Amino acid sequence: MSASPFPDYRNGAAARDPLDDKMEQIRELLYGEFKRDSDARIALIEARVRELEQGLHRKLDAIQARLDLLGSEVRGERHAAFDELALSVFELGERVRRLSRS
Repeated sequence: MSASPFPDYRNGAAARDPLDDKMEQIRELLYGEFKRDSDARIALIEARVRELEQGLHRKLDAIQARLDLLGSEVRGERHAAFDELALSVFELGERVRRLSRS
């Protein structure tokens, strides 16, 4: 390998060694296709994971909306049952009062 002059290092543009270029070509011949295939597979997996995350978020949002609706229904039913119970207690009190007067 040849030594680059100091100004080249200072500017971040060190001179390239022809041997480095040849090694890069050999690396490309040996591993280039494998790396491209791996990168493509990784990209597909990442895209699928994003799709699954989005689908999961949609489903969780739907479940949350359903739970909120069910909670509202239960609260409404509970209030209605409590009102009905209060009315029954009031009516029972009125009957007891009427019976005590007779």
